[in-house]
Amino acid sequence: MDRRYFYGDNPDQALAKRDVFMESHKAGFTPPTGKGDTVAEHLIHWLYHVIRPKVRATTWHQSYKPKVLNHLVPRLGRPRLKDLAEEDVERFLTDMKADGYSPAQILACFRLLSQALKHAVRRKLIGRNVCDFVDPPAQSAEEPLPPERDEAAILLEALERRRNGVRWQTALAVGPRRGETLGLTWPLIDLTDLDAATIRIAWELVRLPWQHGCEDVAACTERHHVRACPPDCTKGTRKQGGRPHECRTKVCLPGCAGAHQGRCIKRFCPPDCDRHAKVCPDKWGGGLVMTEPKSKKSKRTAVIPRQLAERLLLHQMAQAAEREQPGWAGWGHESRSPANPDGCERRPRPREVVCPRCQKPIRKDALVFTQPNGLPINPSEDWREWQALLAELGLPHYRPHDARHFSVTLQLEEGVDPRVVSDNHGHSSVSFTQERYQHVTARQESEAARKVGGALWPSKPARGDSSR
Repeated sequence: MDRRYFYGDNPDQALAKRDVFMESHKAGFTPPTGKGDTVAEHLIHWLYHVIRPKVRATTWHQSYKPKVLNHLVPRLGRPRLKDLAEEDVERFLTDMKADGYSPAQILACFRLLSQALKHAVRRKLIGRNVCDFVDPPAQSAEEPLPPERDEAAILLEALERRRNGVRWQTALAVGPRRGETLGLTWPLIDLTDLDAATIRIAWELVRLPWQHGCEDVAACTERHHVRACPPDCTKGTRKQGGRPHECRTKVCLPGCAGAHQGRCIKRFCPPDCDRHAKVCPDKWGGGLVMTEPKSKKSKRTAVIPRQLAERLLLHQMAQAAEREQPGWAGWGHESRSPANPDGCERRPRPREVVCPRCQKPIRKDALVFTQPNGLPINPSEDWREWQALLAELGLPHYRPHDARHFSVTLQLEEGVDPRVVSDNHGHSSVSFTQERYQHVTARQESEAARKVGGALWPSKPARGDSSR
């Protein structure tokens, strides 16, 4: 028997609580006993034990974890889960907007909160999801602004003279994502027939954050925490580590112009900070690794132009010459042995390209685009190289991802079937391709209207024309 007791300062308050309970029970929801978890307790449990096993490690570390721990928990974590109201969520959205966060960031946090509360409803922890009764923040869809064709021609000409120049030529012609390009492997590229050469995209290179392997995390990272100075800081100009001390009193908000005292930092470390694992001597699970794309559509095979196939073949020959130089190390799977106790304990299987345990290529020479010593290219270094190339050529600032937009735009403007374009670029659906690149469709419709008009109302020859 589920017996409940209701208390109040007077009988009317106790009876009012009982009536609220009975109404919820009749509606099909029986509130749990006790005070229940706070919003923070539920969010943290949902983050680590519900979502983490379901999503990719990169998605969890780069999206779910920072949004929950940096925004949702500090701003909405105090009330009890059952007491969270629509007004609390609306204030949360307003505060984030006032702090300068973009509409896309605010909408992403709102969706994560709604997802967590939906899980609480399924677990019978609350009777309804308050996010269902709050209008989500508006986000205007931005049209992609890829490089123009003349700018792409300048890029392609300059890339002929650069090491790994075919990396950006591949991005402009085929349009893989940055991680997919850096994770291309030779076993999945078929250059046997240059007129029908193909690229198979089945892996991408990503960076995962390191995890602590030590027993005392606080002692391991004490020197690396960023703490706020007290109001009566007495350190003055005393040097620490060869640098003058600078008081840290404020945390910068997005869009900060630096017009304040103290150093410009993202945020202070909390008292129980467990980050900074990259300095841990026993760190594990981080660094550059190969992972599968997040969706089935992202795994695809694309036929590439002959011109690109020829350049990839030349790049393969140049890379083979680099392997003959001293200092080449390569990057790939290493089996565990007495001479290499830190190697991977799993033995490669036939036709495997990447080891699923150590997440490295089976062959050390498998990566298509590498550093001169054979090691993978850091995505941040890849970004800096792209920006340096644009600055050198005097071109506007474009993101590396804009090369992918250029590839889609080019194929649509050249009349390639949208279904083929969608498959080549790993889009979730053909409708996404058509909606995302609606501006291309508009130009095609204008050209079609011009052709129809010319066919129905052909221009009359000018007077005096000898052809009359």
